Amino acid sequence: MEEWAKLLDAVAAILSAIAWPLSFLTIALLFKEVLQTAISRIPSMLDRVKTASVAGIKLELDRVVAEEKEDKSGKVTPVQKESAARIAVEKQDLGSQPLLAELKRLCSEFDTLRNTLPSGDVRTRAMTRIVVQMRSLAPSLIEFLDTYKESNSAGRRLAAIAMMQMVPACADVDWLESRFTSDPPFLFYHAALALQNAMDDPYSNESRQSIIEAARRALEKVKSFNGVPDASTIEVLEALIDSSPQILSKHQ
Repeated sequence: MEEWAKLLDAVAAILSAIAWPLSFLTIALLFKEVLQTAISRIPSMLDRVKTASVAGIKLELDRVVAEEKEDKSGKVTPVQKESAARIAVEKQDLGSQPLLAELKRLCSEFDTLRNTLPSGDVRTRAMTRIVVQMRSLAPSLIEFLDTYKESNSAGRRLAAIAMMQMVPACADVDWLESRFTSDPPFLFYHAALALQNAMDDPYSNESRQSIIEAARRALEKVKSFNGVPDASTIEVLEALIDSSPQILSKHQ
């Protein structure tokens, strides 16, 4: 009797072990078509999620412009930093390509505006809206900085400047100084802001003395231009130079 009991226990254990796999197999056979349809829809569902996330990036770029519409200085603000942080979180799911596509669009839009609109307040405001949006994307795409620095497109060089404005530790002082020789006033104004941010940043890779010297040379170039020099750029560079003794003493 004891042996029969052991045999029955063994049979019960075997049946228990195969019951769930058999049940799953039975369900799979019965609902084969339904399961195939559901599985085939998974990629499209993921695509829709990704599309929704990309749309969210565009909404975020529109939001930051709307919130900064009263800002006349064009400087980096806390709102822009918060927007960049939100997009950096989205990048973890989206990857770089959708963000690069948005930045490419902004670069092209900048080049078109600059080439089609006459110089004046309307064009400056439109270009400022673009650089504000570039800044939201910039920290997430900082690994592409060198590619944008080397571009022949003014819009792409502006994107490189925006990256340096948002991540001052990556500022290339020599390259920024060269903007005052080869680029239009809108770009060298933002190059001046990037120099200012690098001067203020405690983690800057550039020596503060080299930043000050670059700012002095840039100021000389701006003041030597024919016609009326860009007052906003002069203001930024002079403020940077005037504050240099305090900044240098702080970091000694």
